[in-house]
Amino acid sequence: MLAKQIIRLLKYFLLWLFFFIAVKALFLLYNFSTARELTTMEVWGIFRHGLIMDISTASYLLLFPALLFAFRIIIPARVINWIVYLYTVLILFSVSMLQALDLGLFPHWGTRLSVAFIGYLNDPVSLKATVTVSDLLWAFLLIVLLTAGFLFLYRKIFPAGIAPEGRNRWYLPPLHLLLAATLIIPIRGGFDTSPLNHSSVAFSSKLFVNQAATNFLWNFFKSFLKRDLLTNPCTYFPKAESEVLFAKFMQHDTAAAQPKLIQLQPGRMPNVVLVILESIPNKAIASLGGLKGVTPNLDELIESSTVFTHFHASGNRSDRGMTALLAGYPSLLGTSIVLHPEKMRSLPLLPQYFNRHRYHTSFYYGGDINFYNLRTLVLQSEYREIISKEHFPAELGRMTKWGVPDGYLFERAANDLQQLTAPFMQTIYTLSSHHPFDVPFSKIPGKSQEAMFLNSIAYTDSCLGVFVRQLQKSPLWDNTLLLVTSDHGALEPGSTTITHPATYRIPLIWAGGVIDSIQRINAITQQIDLGTTLIHQLGWKSDDTPFARDFFSKKPYALYMHNEGWGYVTPEGVALFNQTTNRFTETPAGNYPELNYPKAYLQVLHEDFVTR
Repeated sequence: MLAKQIIRLLKYFLLWLFFFIAVKALFLLYNFSTARELTTMEVWGIFRHGLIMDISTASYLLLFPALLFAFRIIIPARVINWIVYLYTVLILFSVSMLQALDLGLFPHWGTRLSVAFIGYLNDPVSLKATVTVSDLLWAFLLIVLLTAGFLFLYRKIFPAGIAPEGRNRWYLPPLHLLLAATLIIPIRGGFDTSPLNHSSVAFSSKLFVNQAATNFLWNFFKSFLKRDLLTNPCTYFPKAESEVLFAKFMQHDTAAAQPKLIQLQPGRMPNVVLVILESIPNKAIASLGGLKGVTPNLDELIESSTVFTHFHASGNRSDRGMTALLAGYPSLLGTSIVLHPEKMRSLPLLPQYFNRHRYHTSFYYGGDINFYNLRTLVLQSEYREIISKEHFPAELGRMTKWGVPDGYLFERAANDLQQLTAPFMQTIYTLSSHHPFDVPFSKIPGKSQEAMFLNSIAYTDSCLGVFVRQLQKSPLWDNTLLLVTSDHGALEPGSTTITHPATYRIPLIWAGGVIDSIQRINAITQQIDLGTTLIHQLGWKSDDTPFARDFFSKKPYALYMHNEGWGYVTPEGVALFNQTTNRFTETPAGNYPELNYPKAYLQVLHEDFVTR
């Protein structure tokens, strides 16, 4: 009897193990554009090295049936069979749903499913705009196929149920409890001192390979156990030591000979127009080393402007980029300060400087401004006028999933500029290059995600071109500074990884009649420092900020964060840190000796967020 029950539990374990191996293959197929570049040994390694985590997760799922068998002496077999069947149905459905989410989110986020997605479930605006009917249909089909398919296998393996009929001996319950207890060994990954973690399956320098080897369900529940975002995830040093290192790193060492970017006229302050493009990276702009033919208007503008060629976003999500640009606050690991308005209240916000100098400040966005707490950020920034989807005709707001197409947004902003009393500071935040890229425009053919993304960028570029030409013909141009940048970069075109610096390089263009000269500045710069630099160029004094400083420092650097870790860019090279394995995966040649500085920066940053 004992042998028969152990064999049945082993079959149940193997069923789940087969499930995780199958969905691992499905993950590679779904991301075939990246997976096809892997070698045979890398693909084999994904399954071989990932097996220990698959075994651990299958053992977790086996634990409940194994414990039920221990009570076989008082619970009839038919009841155990009914309970385990219902348990299997519920777990199969839930796990299949999480798998569908994992597949759907990975191409956009570049990370495996984690508890971070729950924050987006609480944002109906983002969900409604991002998820299409076809997305839901494919997800539903996948969930049904996985659930029904493996339920069919379960019925084939256990036609009469998992628990055998017959009398249960008195000595079997203790043995079953002992058997259940031994599952702790595969659950923790073996007998090693260190329990199973992400490093246990990592075997390659390629992030995608290690991500593919990770069991998505294990990763999700691991992130769930670490879901307390109000603790510091970056405790690399004793607190006092981190503060000393950080203070040394952040010494005010602005270059004495600061380049002049704009010409100020005595007694006449320039107008400022800040255009924030949705997720347009340098990789899509030919004059910044990207693809040709996608952004001819940006290319033309760059030829007559000052452009920063190595400007880096702080993170890879819109909420991170907007707080970096408007609040000078860096991206965080796993959350965003915009989700905690009470913590953001004390930050000096860029539009407030212009309000102090009697500018008219306005914010233009064609979507629902409730998107991911954007309204809170804009209100706390004290913009005196806010224009969003609700200020446009309803039929325009229904033209795309996200709202009003960029062409109508720029048209409204351009017309309003002619009515404003100078000086003014206008911020325009575009949306058409956001997934699902449903723009009223067709220049780049194709239905692949990259083709549709590039086509949406081409549309936004064409709309920006019309806006810029209209502004150039206006008397306002001579006394206006036009700043064009992005909220963050993108994995495409070219499908760079979530860790790669090219994913975070975005445009920064200073144009308009007040620019001092046409310059191409190749220094390494970062998003959070734009506000401070602009304030200094306007001749104003900036408030004390804990993390932002002027572009023109003797020690140029850029830091960017994502869910997997962070990157540190310096003239010496790039350092990539994996937060889950707590080690550098890449460092500049010669093992650059000052890598404790960015670690201290991240520790102090997150401590500031927790205690703010």
